[in-house]
Amino acid sequence: MKKTFFFSFCVLLVLSIILLSCAGGAFVRDSGADFTDLEGMEWILLELRKGRQTLRIDRDSIGMGGGYTINFYDGRVNGIGVVNLYFGPYSSGPGQTISIGDLASTLMAAIFEPEVLREHEYLALLSRVSRWNLHRGRLELHSSGSEGDAVILIFEQNQNF
Repeated sequence: MKKTFFFSFCVLLVLSIILLSCAGGAFVRDSGADFTDLEGMEWILLELRKGRQTLRIDRDSIGMGGGYTINFYDGRVNGIGVVNLYFGPYSSGPGQTISIGDLASTLMAAIFEPEVLREHEYLALLSRVSRWNLHRGRLELHSSGSEGDAVILIFEQNQNF
């Protein structure tokens, strides 16, 4: 009985280690993250936090590309709004500071834009980002709304990118 239990436990332990080692991919860890660790990955917007209010982005209702994305690489930022591609410069500084420069975008008309966040509002928030943070594997971009109120854009890493 003890041999069977011990053997089963060992097999389960080995299988667990194998599965966990295959699962991570290029996932970014929170502790000690440098902004260069976030480069070359696509991030998908999950939600916005405005004060005590959390607004979730329903990617399924947006259709087409499935929502707002952002990518950073070599001083350039790009991504997708609702339907338009956008791009521009960025620079990261000491202490998790970041500045996104003037953004340009394509000019396609959207059939549907989510009421929670219009594409032009998203681009305006990106242009006011001042700080980044990595919390529980999610990228947080700290910005300000049009009236100066604090807004946090929360992204998750696109594992299919």
